Amino acid sequence: MSSADLGRGIFTALPSYVAAVAELSVSAALTDDISGAVAVVPGSGDWWQGMLAARAGGAAAVVIADPAVLPQEALESRPWPADIPVIVERPRLRPDVVADGVRARRGRPARMVTVEGAAPAAGLEGVIRDGLGWARSLVRGPLTLQVCSATAQARIALLDSEGSAGGAIPVTLGATAAAGLHSDGLLQVLALGEVRTEVTVDRQAGLTRLETSTEDGTLRAPERYESSARLALRRAIEAQSSGQPGTELDELLEDMSLTRAVLAT
Repeated sequence: MSSADLGRGIFTALPSYVAAVAELSVSAALTDDISGAVAVVPGSGDWWQGMLAARAGGAAAVVIADPAVLPQEALESRPWPADIPVIVERPRLRPDVVADGVRARRGRPARMVTVEGAAPAAGLEGVIRDGLGWARSLVRGPLTLQVCSATAQARIALLDSEGSAGGAIPVTLGATAAAGLHSDGLLQVLALGEVRTEVTVDRQAGLTRLETSTEDGTLRAPERYESSARLALRRAIEAQSSGQPGTELDELLEDMSLTRAVLAT
């Protein structure tokens, strides 16, 4: 019996995913054959071509591990056919934490969202992209850039969204290039309205904090101990089994496009 017979085959050499496979010993097993496997594509470099190569090699599903922001021309060379599921691991925008935040609002829409981020220049794009992803998730609709101002070290932008309840919802963004060696940076998101949602993500410190304040008081969501890689693998296996392609890649590209517009100012 091959290792892949013990569970869904996972094609990867990334240490965090090798460790995640070991933790999912019932449902996953490492394999050196990409055909029919869940292929993990490193998010550094040109992950778009890596994703296309995985599909060409017969992968049943793809995980993009912590993708970098790619230039537009890297995405236009070949379209993605969307015939196999793509799971996007975004550690600053974990889908389980996002779901906790949306659920805790109990259907009450945000009236305004502010996004603040800081990171060394090399990591600022990713912080802006995931901050905009949080804003999109909390307003429950796409964002439109209205105006942006820039200095050598910072970006300030005003966006809005029609949201799910109708009426424009303003979203403000402030991002600063900071000194430091670690590109992960700091991200803070605040959604105001009848319910207040506050999100803080500091990957260097291993911190993801979500607090929801209502008339009944403030509730801090339980800490998620599952690694981002393990969560991504579980979701990829489920997506491949269900045959549902999902919308994560589209959402990533939407956030990347908006980030490029902000940084182009």
